[in-house]
Amino acid sequence: MVISPLTTMSSPPVFKLMPTMQQYDWGKPSSTAKVAQFTMASQLPGFIIDESAPYTELWIGTHPSLPSHIFATREKLSADLAKNPHLIRPAVMCKYNTEDGNLLFLFKVLSIQKTLSIQSHPDKQMAEKLHAEWPDVYKGASHKAFSPQVR
Repeated sequence: MVISPLTTMSSPPVFKLMPTMQQYDWGKPSSTAKVAQFTMASQLPGFIIDESAPYTELWIGTHPSLPSHIFATREKLSADLAKNPHLIRPAVMCKYNTEDGNLLFLFKVLSIQKTLSIQSHPDKQMAEKLHAEWPDVYKGASHKAFSPQVR
C-alpha cells in the first residue's frame, strides 16, 4: 500500500504504509484470497502465504488492535500523524478530534469464503436507541461491541 513523499508543499506527503491482516475461518484460503495477495504485495517483513490458512481482512488505519505502520520507519501511523498534524486537514481535525493521530475510519479489504452477518457500528446514542427498539436483533446497547444478529 503506497501513500510516497511529494516535493510540493501544496500537497500532503505520501508514504508507504504497512497494512495489518486478520485471519478467520470465514476467509478465503491461501493465495486465492485478495487479502493474502495484497499483504504479499505490501512486502511485510517475514510474511509468507500459508496455502492452508484463511486470509480474511486487510486493515489500513489507526485502529488500536491492528494499527498500520509507516514502512520506512516502522512507526505507528497514529504516532506519525500525531507528530505531523499538518497531514490532516484542519476541518477534519476540528470535527473529529484527531489530535492523537487516530483516524475515524478503517479501510478494510475482505476475502470472504463463507456467509457473514451484517455489521454496523453506530454511535453510542444510536446503539442505545436500536437496542431499546429491537433488542432481539440489536443484542447490546454499547456502540463499542455492536453487531446486529441479521443474516
